[in-house]
Amino acid sequence: MNFMRLPIFPFIIIALLSGCASNDKDFSDNADQEYAHAKQLIEEGEFGMATKRLEKFDSKYPYSKLAIQSELMRIFSAYKGNEFVLSETMSLRFIDRHPTHKNVDYAKYMLAMSYYQQRTSAEKDISMYKSSISAFERLIKEHPESAYAESAQNRLQSLYNILAEHELIIGKYYFDHDRFVASANRFQELVRLYQTTSSIEEALYYLAASYAKMGLKRDARQTAMILKHNHPNSPWSSKSEQYL
Repeated sequence: MNFMRLPIFPFIIIALLSGCASNDKDFSDNADQEYAHAKQLIEEGEFGMATKRLEKFDSKYPYSKLAIQSELMRIFSAYKGNEFVLSETMSLRFIDRHPTHKNVDYAKYMLAMSYYQQRTSAEKDISMYKSSISAFERLIKEHPESAYAESAQNRLQSLYNILAEHELIIGKYYFDHDRFVASANRFQELVRLYQTTSSIEEALYYLAASYAKMGLKRDARQTAMILKHNHPNSPWSSKSEQYL
């Protein structure tokens, strides 16, 4: 992913510049110099070195007025350096320590993105998919006007699509092996959670078919009617007419 193209980067630049402009006499020049050094490393793409430098900064200057900006910058450098577990950990810590900070929405977005980047195949493990969905949903709910909300919504939809397809594959496997209770449960879950995905039409058809196979004609008919009403032009709607 070309992370630099996301709306977060301008904020980073502004935050860093404003931080470098700080000239508070209560803090030594060394803090300013170390912070500026880490900033330069990021600008040069040396994210691993920058992350280490910022870790040292956080340890040496925990009460600096640059400390919060340093935390945010460390999240960014860890993420850009593909240290997603670290960016996850740092994001969680920032959210816990600064729940009302004006840039906490950024930390919540980076938490979700850190989960997002740790995904494996949905067939193997969906835990990071669910963690990412939960984090994106939290960001959108708590910060609907955030600059990151639109990106979060787009990521959410892509995750919904993947998990809906995963549920569809499993449900069809059960259906094809005459395990109709199990298939109905899968299709019910898909219909409940993933209404905005392209898998919904096929799931409704197979849910109706599963009910029919179990002798639940009324449920099959109601499901087929929902499919026909919501997706009248779908080929799955036409196919479900046998259950009406």
